[in-house]
Amino acid sequence: MAVLIVLPSAAVASKNESGFANWFDSVYLYTGYGLHWTSSDDRDGWPLLGGIEAAHDDRHRFGISLFNNSFGQFSQYYYYGYKWRLSSISESAHVKLTGGLIYGYVDQFEDKLALNFDGWAPAIIPSICWKTGHVDFEVAILGDAGLMFLIGYDVGHRR
Repeated sequence: MAVLIVLPSAAVASKNESGFANWFDSVYLYTGYGLHWTSSDDRDGWPLLGGIEAAHDDRHRFGISLFNNSFGQFSQYYYYGYKWRLSSISESAHVKLTGGLIYGYVDQFEDKLALNFDGWAPAIIPSICWKTGHVDFEVAILGDAGLMFLIGYDVGHRR
């Protein structure tokens, strides 16, 4: 977890120096909220999210999202992703696919994620995205659970 937080931060801090940190082209800070397809009495408020994502070549993505899941449990999503531009539609449009591990669905809510083992579960999350300037808007599709609406700001843009 510390590596996923420190490396993108180092990219922002030393973007004019040579070395590993320069491998990142941009670093995004994200926030968002979720919307479920169905209602449930088990849920505890809106799932709010904050995250950081570092990008290389504007396509490869590494990130961590921190959120309270739908049941009020602090959770994390550690991921790698890839972005495809949709230039035939618009220079601003793209899709992103991330894959990684979610931790935090524990105890009585462990069965809410498939293949959950001791709170850890694999996840694949596709997103439809629109970028304008330093701002990125995303709609992430959370399988049969719902949608996550995200807005990110590129704090480490180097172009």
